[in-house]
This record gives sequence, structure tokens and C-alpha cells, in this order.
Amino acid sequence: MTETMVQIIFGWPAIITSILLAIAGVSLKKPALLIAAGIVSIPFTYYVSNGFRTPTLVLPLFQFGSAYAITRQKHLIAWLLLAPIVVFAAILAYIVLTQ
Repeated sequence: MTETMVQIIFGWPAIITSILLAIAGVSLKKPALLIAAGIVSIPFTYYVSNGFRTPTLVLPLFQFGSAYAITRQKHLIAWLLLAPIVVFAAILAYIVLTQ
């Protein structure tokens, strides 16, 4: 049971859920969904960052910034702030699939 929870919190389900929540938050103009996406992405970005050793830990801040941009009616900026986490997930998927 605990192994399954660890995989859900730190693995691909968290990455996919975070990205889907972020896209839904910007599309529906709901900052609460973007904040939830940022909270969901914190554990796996911490895990990938190797405990504060790489800058991937700042990726949830882009989602929080996107929530702020939505509250300020800056929709293009909100979409652009989601790009780093999507690019990171795509690169990580490529690395995993080509091993």
C-alpha cells in the first residue's frame, strides 16, 4: 500500500495530474486549480531536484505565478508560465522512454 502511494505522489500520476490541473485552471480561468496543480507538483519536483541540488524545485513557482497572472487577467502570460513544467515533463518522459 505504501509503495503505491509513493509512486502516486512522486511519480507520473502526480506529473500528469499537475499538468492537467494547470491546463484546466488556465482554460477555465480558475486560479484555485493552478494553486492545486502547484501543490501537487511540489513532491515530485523535490524528488527530481535531488534535495535542493538542482533548480527544478522552482517549477511549482511557475504554476503559482500562472495563478497570479490569471487573477490579473494576463492569460497569455499564464499560458507561457506553464511552458517550463510541460517541457520538463516532456524531457523527463523522453529520458525514461529511451533508456
